[in-house]
Amino acid sequence: MDVDSDARRVGAPAAPAERGSAGRRRGWKRFLERAPGLQIMAVQWVPMTVLIGLPVRWLFDRQEPLVEAVLNGALNLVWIGPALYFSRWSAGEQAARRDPEGYALREAVRTSTVPADEATRAALPRYLAEQRRATWAALLAILGICLGLVLLALLVADSEGFAVIFGVVATVSAAVAALTLTRIRRLASLPATTGSARR
Repeated sequence: MDVDSDARRVGAPAAPAERGSAGRRRGWKRFLERAPGLQIMAVQWVPMTVLIGLPVRWLFDRQEPLVEAVLNGALNLVWIGPALYFSRWSAGEQAARRDPEGYALREAVRTSTVPADEATRAALPRYLAEQRRATWAALLAILGICLGLVLLALLVADSEGFAVIFGVVATVSAAVAALTLTRIRRLASLPATTGSARR
C-alpha cells in the first residue's frame, strides 16, 4: 500500500522538499508572467545560446569554428526580448485571465497610471521597487554579455560586423531600460502610489 499517496489524498501536508520545489516552480512561473522582456532576455540569453544556439549551428555546419558558432548562436537568439514584448502586447486578455494582479501591475508601469483596484494599488510600491532593482540587474547583465561578445568578435573572430550588431543590441537594451526606469520613477512619484506605500 502506498502510504504517501494515501496521505496526500486525505490532505496531509506535503514534505518540505516537495513544498520547496513547488514554491520554486511557482516563483519561476510568476517571474515569467510578470517580468518585462528585458529581464527575461537577461536570464535566458546565455543558457539558450549554449543549449539551443550552438547545437543548431553545429547541426547544420559541423566545421564552423567555436567562436563563430557562439557569435552566430547569440545573434540568432537576440529575438528573445522583442518576441516577448510583442507576445505580451498581443496576449493581453489571456495574461489578464492567468494573472490579473500581475497584468494590472505591468499595465500600471506601461501606462504610468495607478491601478483602480485597491489590493493591486497596495502591492504597487513593492512591485515598483522590485522592478527597479531587476531592471538595473538585467541591464548590467545584458551590457556585460554584449561587451564580452564585442570583445570576442574584435579580438578573436576579427569581425567588426558582429561587434557593431552587439553594440546596437546593448544600445537598444539601455534605451529600453531607461524608458522602464523613467516610467517606474514617474509612477512611484504619484500621490496615490506614495499614499499606498505609507499605508
